[in-house]
Amino acid sequence: MLAEALLVLSMLQAPPADRPPRDTLRFYAVGDLNLGRALTYRYLLQGDTLYPFAALADTLRAADVLFGNLESPIAPVGHPFEHTGSFVFSTPPIAADALVRAGFDVVSNANNHAWDVGLTGIVETLTQLDRVGLAHAGTGRTIADAHRPALLERRGWRIAVFAVTRAFNPAPRRFFSHEGAHYIAWADSGWLYPAIRRLKGSGAADFVVVSAHAGQELADTADTALRRFFRGAIDAGADLCLGHHPHVLQPVEWYHGKPIAYSLGNFIFEQMSPWTRLSAIFKFTVTPDGAIAADLIPTRVGFRASVAGGAAADSVWRRMGLEPRVPPPAFHFAFIPHP
Repeated sequence: MLAEALLVLSMLQAPPADRPPRDTLRFYAVGDLNLGRALTYRYLLQGDTLYPFAALADTLRAADVLFGNLESPIAPVGHPFEHTGSFVFSTPPIAADALVRAGFDVVSNANNHAWDVGLTGIVETLTQLDRVGLAHAGTGRTIADAHRPALLERRGWRIAVFAVTRAFNPAPRRFFSHEGAHYIAWADSGWLYPAIRRLKGSGAADFVVVSAHAGQELADTADTALRRFFRGAIDAGADLCLGHHPHVLQPVEWYHGKPIAYSLGNFIFEQMSPWTRLSAIFKFTVTPDGAIAADLIPTRVGFRASVAGGAAADSVWRRMGLEPRVPPPAFHFAFIPHP
């Protein structure tokens, strides 16, 4: 309880009187980023740090805030970065430079692969992200640090990004008896909702984002528990909820005027299952009065992301429960209303 109290106190700082007025904010979000496996050896360690993102770099850099879920923890130089025949992921320190070069501003570290390199990977990931100035949330050197949101200031907005997980390797049911529970933020409404209320109520943040690594892999829609969790976060004051872990896109819901993207799908992730190779860039535009609009850019994904056109783009729209729109590659869409 003391740690949580200190966390809240550290966030409750009055906004400065000379803050610039709010302008329109462009918050872009993409899904799972796995910069390990063969991508490490073929490209990153050969110095081609922009390779995964090159085809979309201009679009990504146009964001005021670009978010993604870092699914591959960073390991020290000399660590084996390709784990043949396993689902253990890791990537070298240069991956942090690749993310910044691509335009990322904040990443979630809270996911089922956060402990793939143990505490060494937790600490190295934090160290390297701090080195390049990339904001992060969801893991920490203490659990209080893991619960702390990333804080950014853009265009007169104070933005807070919380990151949590409901997925954990080797098994979620063993999380709280595992050493990783001391360093990884679990999706527990008991601490998260009060933290959102206090942060938003204090004026320390104008725009609160909740990222959760949760849901069933390859599922077409979100489960009841995740829907309840994200809706509760919005009831507590969150403005945008972002889900990931299924590796496939899921429809977006509009709840009390706030968007819930239940699954952002993959972005840089080599998988062969159906729908893991088509995804989207989610573009959320927030006007000074807080109204949120959204666009999608359908993408093809794997070791490298690119714009998806034609039938592939149409498939993305239909998966989102929407009719294809023109002109490509970006489309404005209305969210699925909350019943």
